[in-house]
Amino acid sequence: MTHMGMDVEQLFGSGLLTTDVEQGRLLDAARTEFVEHGFRRTSVGDIARRAEVSRPTIYRRLGDKDEIVRQVVIREVVSFFLTVSSRILAKSSPEEKAIEAFVLGMHEARHHPLMAALRQFEPETLSSFLSDHLATMEPIRAAVAMALTGESLPLDGALRAADMLIRVSASFLMVPSDSLPIDDDDQARHFARTYLPAIIAASAAGGPD
Repeated sequence: MTHMGMDVEQLFGSGLLTTDVEQGRLLDAARTEFVEHGFRRTSVGDIARRAEVSRPTIYRRLGDKDEIVRQVVIREVVSFFLTVSSRILAKSSPEEKAIEAFVLGMHEARHHPLMAALRQFEPETLSSFLSDHLATMEPIRAAVAMALTGESLPLDGALRAADMLIRVSASFLMVPSDSLPIDDDDQARHFARTYLPAIIAASAAGGPD
């Protein structure tokens, strides 16, 4: 496992990468419900029926619905980072790492079943998720920052860059652009090479005094 992979596991917490088979099965049931019906339409009762357990069991093992959403989303992000970390870290500069992370992230977003469910059932949820689930977004931002950090981009700058990258990515997912298309990997890479180096440079220069 890569150094980044180990750090990502530590960052998100061992509870979200649980080896508890039953907890993993319950999260799988929740994920399936979210994919088939969206986050908003899915109830704890739906998850319990899918998993063939009682509602109290879901609450006891996973928590309330907000906590279940948080666990499912972060588990998906952890899985994504552990899968692509070696490709990002293979790049030599923060700029190239940012470009690779953006291309891989947008590719995942285009093909991920949870993102497809959001687009189908509740396209407005992504925006509210970014604002209402700050506790979830913070470790995601930190994970992106860890991938970008290097000699020319210390951690504080990498955190600023990660914040911008997440917001740029989310804006494209919520409101696709005709003038800046990123409908495939080549288009996403062209956009990233054109615009992301400036974000890295500005982030490295420091924030406001």
